Amino acid sequence: DVFWRDCADWLIRCQALPADHRVTWPGAKMIDLANTLRDGVLLCQLLNKLVQGCIDLKEMNLRPQMSEFLCLKNIRAFLQTCKNVFNLQDTDLFKPYMLFEYGDFKQVLHTLSVLSRSPIAEESGVAGFSARSPVSPEYYNDEAFNLEDAVNNEAFGQFGEYEYDTLNNEDEDIYEDLCAFRRQQVPTTPAAPLEKRDYCIKELIETEKNYIEALNMITRDFMRPLKDFLSLEEHEIVFKHIKELAETHTGFHADLHKACTSSHHMKISECFMRWKDKFIIYGDYCSNLPRAQEQIDELCNKKQLVNQYIISCQQKANDGKFKLRDLLSVPMQRVLKYHLLLKELLKNTSDTHEDYDGLDKALQTMLDLAHYINEVKRDNETLQIIEDIQASITDVNLPENMDLKDYGRLLKDGELKIKSHEDNNKIKNRYIFIFDRVMLMCKSTKGEQYIYKSALALCDYRVDNAPSNSKMATRHHWYLVHIKNKTAYTMYAKTEEMKEKWIKAIEKALDNISPAMGKRTDHKFEMHTFEVPTYCSDCSKLLPGIFYQGYKCTVCGVGVHKTCIATVRSCGAPSLPPRPNSHLGSQSSTDEPQTPQRTSADSSLNGIRFSISVAKAKQTFISPTQGYISFAVGDVIEILRKIKSCTWEGRVQRTGEEGLFSAAHVEELDKRGSYECPAPLPNNHQAHHHQLPHQARDGYVNLNLEEYPWFAGVMERDGATNLLERSPSGTFLLRISAKQNGGYAISINFDSQVKHMRVCYDNGQFYLSETKMFQSIVELVNWYETHSLAESFQGLQISLLIPFKNAVHPISNGSTTTADAPVGEAIALHNFQRTADSMLELVKGDVVTILSKAGEEKGWWKGQIDQRVGYFPFRYVQEILPGASVCQRELLPGTITEGASSSQAKLQSA
Repeated sequence: DVFWRDCADWLIRCQALPADHRVTWPGAKMIDLANTLRDGVLLCQLLNKLVQGCIDLKEMNLRPQMSEFLCLKNIRAFLQTCKNVFNLQDTDLFKPYMLFEYGDFKQVLHTLSVLSRSPIAEESGVAGFSARSPVSPEYYNDEAFNLEDAVNNEAFGQFGEYEYDTLNNEDEDIYEDLCAFRRQQVPTTPAAPLEKRDYCIKELIETEKNYIEALNMITRDFMRPLKDFLSLEEHEIVFKHIKELAETHTGFHADLHKACTSSHHMKISECFMRWKDKFIIYGDYCSNLPRAQEQIDELCNKKQLVNQYIISCQQKANDGKFKLRDLLSVPMQRVLKYHLLLKELLKNTSDTHEDYDGLDKALQTMLDLAHYINEVKRDNETLQIIEDIQASITDVNLPENMDLKDYGRLLKDGELKIKSHEDNNKIKNRYIFIFDRVMLMCKSTKGEQYIYKSALALCDYRVDNAPSNSKMATRHHWYLVHIKNKTAYTMYAKTEEMKEKWIKAIEKALDNISPAMGKRTDHKFEMHTFEVPTYCSDCSKLLPGIFYQGYKCTVCGVGVHKTCIATVRSCGAPSLPPRPNSHLGSQSSTDEPQTPQRTSADSSLNGIRFSISVAKAKQTFISPTQGYISFAVGDVIEILRKIKSCTWEGRVQRTGEEGLFSAAHVEELDKRGSYECPAPLPNNHQAHHHQLPHQARDGYVNLNLEEYPWFAGVMERDGATNLLERSPSGTFLLRISAKQNGGYAISINFDSQVKHMRVCYDNGQFYLSETKMFQSIVELVNWYETHSLAESFQGLQISLLIPFKNAVHPISNGSTTTADAPVGEAIALHNFQRTADSMLELVKGDVVTILSKAGEEKGWWKGQIDQRVGYFPFRYVQEILPGASVCQRELLPGTITEGASSSQAKLQSA
């Protein structure tokens, strides 16, 4: 045994390391222990094991991810506490770089040995370990030298978060106690379980019921009683979103119960898809949780009266079994269980079951939600780190109204030697911070303090590598050169491996600023912070996190993940008109509502469009119609897709223009199946696309009231009561009251009682109470869908949860729509994926029967495809001329010249 093994054994006995940690493995080496300690997290947690609370968790970072700034901050917090609390002398303490850079690991072991034998540490009852030398003194010098080399080994960071980023078992125990499914529970589902699938469904519904009871307990026994003891700000921090979560899950549970009742046609998967946007609030809840728990701790420590009352509430709620701060972790535990419950249900569902595909989609949606929540939480931590970095740099020169967070995420930081080519060849030591958009050069002072020297906008620079020169002392270098050759910097690293890591970080930043995949698309994408939860326009998944979540096109406004840039639809598709926003606002990729687009069947691989064949134009065709291409006789056209026998999609090699065209105008030359076309040129016809106007107010909804699932038309109180009294709590409608001279009223089922509220109108504004005014009735309904009615009516602790048409008559494949007489036909020019039940999904090339143009001034037509009926943006289609034959209908108006036959000419004039 050697010194480091004694240290590892002591850490295990202190329960700072698990007993099966890799340092105990037969082939373990000292580098394994050094890797484990290097970021300082375990050292800080060790001290809190010895003396609880001796290091404030706010003073350390649990996920430093080998950032030198964060690791050294943790290490310094450990050393300072060793001195202040455990009374270690300066001579017994190692220097931070001795651990982080592996400069003298023997001194690190010495510090831990002295700490283990300090009187305060020994009060824990764990015996310390002594420094001893069973081998020659040169052993540590030799291995310490090897450890310094290990800095360059990619493996050094792979164990970094194993020990301390694990689930909180105490939180899990609380969740299990409050929400877990127990076999002896009285079934609430109509049928007793007959098979494993039934058991999974029962577990889902019963645990949801238990969770609602837990939320109600928090509301009843803590949130309401403490309102008189806490300030408004304190109360909001501690109980943020609890009320909204209780209301949401009451409605969600009601839908789940209906889905398991044979008399209803709702599916379990539809419950998740209906409520998924409401669940997005968990991102903010989980990121606020540490702040809420810190607020409780601070209140209990500083206000004895509050502390005593919280203890009293805990005793009343659960006999003091769980503390309030621990109960607040239950919602986070619950939302991260849904994908596990769905996974088990899907596993026990036959692939021939009618809801199999729906459950699979719901599972993917809940996995996406879990990823989003985790990234929101991580981004909140990242923003705090960036704020700490900015506070540690004196005289930092940022533009007005700009913070360091506006330059993206921290990619790498550390010491480098730098020579400016404008600075007389003088090499200087600098501490470098690389963010997505900027490189900060600072001078290190004591502690984590830095003096700002300069900043480089990385978009103005490129990396030029330099071959290593073994004869030079500064041989591991590269150049950062201005793209216009205005200036350059030579940057020096200690080793070739460290040099490669720095270059990789800079190149990553450059690719984040201007993704390589962006060259394969006609969009103008820029990194963007989306202010509201947003879906990717390509894959329809959430853009995770809360800042710089993805990329937004400065031309058409769509937003995507970085990985979706290559496959997103063309920039040429027109913007959608404003539309109903559901609980999330159905917010898509712009800061105004837009529909997320799915990846269509003609999406390319890695952004490159492949043709299935090649054709030659037999005549010139000039198309004035959006979505159709123009070409000259003899032009070569790459066929991308044969939508129908008469209508193909292709690209003109001469112009790079892509779009639809008639097969009758070309002669197919080559039927190769894997022809790779050159990179497409910018589409010249894009400039002619007509953009629809957007409403000035965010979230404004541009449909008639009749088109909303909550509008009931003219109806009096008795009719509303009869309609709602058997609906789930939270079901509501908006009606016109003849007795109120045609004014509006809202009726809602609240705990099996129907409540009626008059909507007032004064000075051009609508309101329920004068505390909140709205420009339109739709804005009023939208607001109270996400805010409690208690803001206007005391005791009415509920929001507008379920539109009555959805609760009573769920829309499915257009079954509730009325039969409209067709007014025409159109062909789809662009894909359109619906995000509301009232919408009609389009695939490029679809023939749509137009049922109504009543909403044209607002951007929408009503149409039908097969048995599907709904609304669609009319600028996404081209109306077909009346009386045309099948092939003629697919040929949109244009002009044929040079060789057009007389029959073809008549076709165009018909």
